[in-house]
Amino acid sequence: MIACIGEPISWPRLERFAQTRADAAIAAHVAQCPACQQCVDEISRDVVALPQLVIAATTPRRARWWWFALPAFAVAALVLLVTWPRDHARRDNVASIKGVGEVTLALVRDRGGAILEDATTFARGDRWKVVLTCAPGHATSVAVDVVEAGSATADHPLAPAQIACGNRVVVPGAFELTGTVANRICVQVTNDGDTDRACLTVTPER
Repeated sequence: MIACIGEPISWPRLERFAQTRADAAIAAHVAQCPACQQCVDEISRDVVALPQLVIAATTPRRARWWWFALPAFAVAALVLLVTWPRDHARRDNVASIKGVGEVTLALVRDRGGAILEDATTFARGDRWKVVLTCAPGHATSVAVDVVEAGSATADHPLAPAQIACGNRVVVPGAFELTGTVANRICVQVTNDGDTDRACLTVTPER
């Protein structure tokens, strides 16, 4: 896998650039970065032109009963779309905050200098970093807590912090996990009185 020469550009921003080519900053980055250029090439190959619709002449047909019911079906579908609960599909590691949007939690494990992103297991001596991704231009307060399976008490290994949103922003500080049971690592995200949590679980290696 080709590594980015600097801070990676998010996939949505590359998609917009592939369509308009209007962002000079992204254009300059892509021109020097083989990894981001490869992403732009993949996005461009995914754009498929739809064939032109051909309307064939047909003879008039008698109206069927369900044609008159189509407006009612459309209204029912719209009501279902608006009222259908959406939180059930939300991932545990994503918090949703008013004024900020989605905040995605990720973990980075350092094992004797070997760095692994999105690790899901731990061993004694591992060090952990909390990484958050949210839309640039926003800021939010975060607090990290860790709860061992079966415990009612949460540890707070990192001091609360204020972060400026961006792609994979590292929360200051690092911590270790001990014990022989799973640990639930959560970030409480707060902005203007609105609070939500994003969590991930890591399990001990046997």
